[in-house]
Amino acid sequence: MGLSTFHSLNTAARGLEAARAQIAITAQNTANAGTVGYTRQSAQLQSLPGVQPTGLFTNPTGAGQGVEVAGIGRSASEMLNTQVRHALGQSGYQQVRAEAFSGVEDVLREPGDASVSTVISAYHAAWQDYANNPGDTGAGTALLEASKSLTGRLSSDFQKLENQYSAQEAGLAAEVNQVNSLAEQLAQINGTIRSTGAAGGSTNELLDFRDQIAEQLSALTGGQLRPAADGTGEFLVGGNALVSGETAHGLEVGKDADDLPMVQWKHRPGSAGLDGGSLAGRVAVLSDSGPLAKAMEQYNETAEAIATSTNAVYSTAAAADGSTGHTFFEVNGDPAAKNLGILVTGPEAILHAAAGAGAMDGSVADQISATGGEVLGDWSGYVSGVGSQSRSALDGLTLAVGSESSARASQQSMASVDRDEEAVNLVTFQHAYQASARVLTAVDEMLDTLINRVGLVGR
Repeated sequence: MGLSTFHSLNTAARGLEAARAQIAITAQNTANAGTVGYTRQSAQLQSLPGVQPTGLFTNPTGAGQGVEVAGIGRSASEMLNTQVRHALGQSGYQQVRAEAFSGVEDVLREPGDASVSTVISAYHAAWQDYANNPGDTGAGTALLEASKSLTGRLSSDFQKLENQYSAQEAGLAAEVNQVNSLAEQLAQINGTIRSTGAAGGSTNELLDFRDQIAEQLSALTGGQLRPAADGTGEFLVGGNALVSGETAHGLEVGKDADDLPMVQWKHRPGSAGLDGGSLAGRVAVLSDSGPLAKAMEQYNETAEAIATSTNAVYSTAAAADGSTGHTFFEVNGDPAAKNLGILVTGPEAILHAAAGAGAMDGSVADQISATGGEVLGDWSGYVSGVGSQSRSALDGLTLAVGSESSARASQQSMASVDRDEEAVNLVTFQHAYQASARVLTAVDEMLDTLINRVGLVGR
């Protein structure tokens, strides 16, 4: 027995429904072409087999029952998404380090007329001028002004470095709070994905939102999302779950054994073991070996070296009463860079002559001016090291950003919406819809002939 006419009607109707669904999905893609994080969707069609023949006299051949929409897929690649998240973690880490070194260089202002080395050179040059004009009030005043400029610059720069350190600490705390907020959102999204999927609904937009949150978390922590079969995602930081299903474990800022900032778990002791991201970058910047701590250490060493070298020679100078052992600088506390003070109150009180050498002797002042070479040598060595590290950090950032751009381009080549492609698809699906409609019209005309016209002859 052959196929019934109503079988053709049913097949054509299914074709109409499939084409209508494809047109609707194309409209959704086109509407979200500019939506950040949106992943292109497509209808997943499958053909329906013919009805299994039964009975004594069956026809082993027959057409299928048409087509149906089995689901709506996302043009996403988990491999490419993982590459993007890994690149975001690396670029987040390098970004913080590069910014920290840039901040230190902004404070140093080396080389240049406003640099620390210029101020140090001016201080020792002022001693040389005073040695050439011992006892001269003008030269003495210039020396005291150069000394005040030096101590003020060291103190001011150190304060700027402390401010940068505090800003990094505040940034660390703010980003930890951001991680906790995102983790809560991801846990909620997991619950919504699970319930929506169980009810038979589409979770594509929820999965897009899940992936966006995962990218933000990766940029902050360097962690990775591990998708589950039901569409939910487990987010791992240092191999441990920050988010597992609908449960989120928070992070907090703590102190390590050296009383330095660290990121740890809220629910159990120990470091979170950050894999990268801006949080790891801030922890590295705030460490003893970070650029800020090293810069402050160098400022203190420079202040102490200037005070020590100056006082060591100045103590040999004789006062009017012949006494020696006097000091020019004093360090009134820690840190030395902020507590370097000048004991001499006026130009007339500056000592410059060696004991028994006479009032016009400037040998002590000349010796003090000669101590500048060693101080400047140490400072220049530090500045060169900072410059090298800063260039390395910038190179690392450039490479990380390049890797991120490459990974993002690969991801977008698959996931993004191409309006031209969607326009072509729209025409294709429209034609498919019209074709199915034409089949319905043809079958309708056949039925009309059978029902209303067959058998009228001879009546």
